[in-house]
Amino acid sequence: MARTVTTSTLLLISLLFVATAAAHAPAAAVGGRRDIKDVAANNEVQSLGRFAVAEHNRRLRRSGGVATSSDPVTVLLSFRAVAAAQEQVVAGVAYYLKVVARDDRGGGGDRPFDAVVVVKAWLKSRELVSFTPSRK
Repeated sequence: MARTVTTSTLLLISLLFVATAAAHAPAAAVGGRRDIKDVAANNEVQSLGRFAVAEHNRRLRRSGGVATSSDPVTVLLSFRAVAAAQEQVVAGVAYYLKVVARDDRGGGGDRPFDAVVVVKAWLKSRELVSFTPSRK
């Protein structure tokens, strides 16, 4: 009987320890954003940034240069690089990108933009959700 109580007590203490450790672990859970490290060397992230600028340009040409709420930028751009990125697991993976691009008209130099791209690998799809000037 004493052995059963001791075993049960040890099991309960172990479960409490695991639960406490899990509750204090860094947030990398489903639904939370996670920073992507070394984006300059990450070919997938750079490809998504290139896609975001190309899709922005395609939509701008299609709309005749008219801005939309999800893409208020009214100039064609040339992709330079992705400077920072985060990912979030949603119905797919949402990538929050800080894209550096240049106005194709030649004025103004490199400018930062915030782009959100959702990738659904099982459908082999990616969608530009928003493309806006970055506040910084």
